[in-house]
Amino acid sequence: MLNLRKPETPAESPAKAPVTTQTQSILDRYPTPDTGRSNSSQPLRDSLIDDGPTDFVIGRGTRLKGEIDAQGDVIVEGEVEASIRAATMRIDAGGSVKGDAHVANAEIRGHFEGTLHVRECLTVCGDGDLAGSIRYGELKVDKGGRISGDVALVDGNSKTPLTQDVKPDADPE
Repeated sequence: MLNLRKPETPAESPAKAPVTTQTQSILDRYPTPDTGRSNSSQPLRDSLIDDGPTDFVIGRGTRLKGEIDAQGDVIVEGEVEASIRAATMRIDAGGSVKGDAHVANAEIRGHFEGTLHVRECLTVCGDGDLAGSIRYGELKVDKGGRISGDVALVDGNSKTPLTQDVKPDADPE
């Protein structure tokens, strides 16, 4: 026969402290780390607020459709079909974006298809793949990176593109 009951424990001596069954809040169990900004007179809720921009991560296995307007960085590990406005966009290996993106800087390790406007630096890594209308201030392409479509350098002073069509299998000159 299988015994599923707990084994009996010996009775506790009265000298031991009583066990409290009062539940603690999550804030009691996991206190807020001291970031140097905390003030004991400041309410806890206000000390958790950070005024700076944060990353927006679309994780692996996640599909997102819509519009993203972020003050910080957008990191794509999943699939996105959206219009994106952010400081920086990073598409990781395995991630994909289909749509329109306007960012200051971009790093592409995955796949991008659509219209991409990068005001400063566009970096295409060795496993990156871009297709569509691409505008950039500065371009860095690692060996193996692929770009196809309408590609143009945007002059920093006049903001007019200097157009150059790039074919997928074109030999560099």
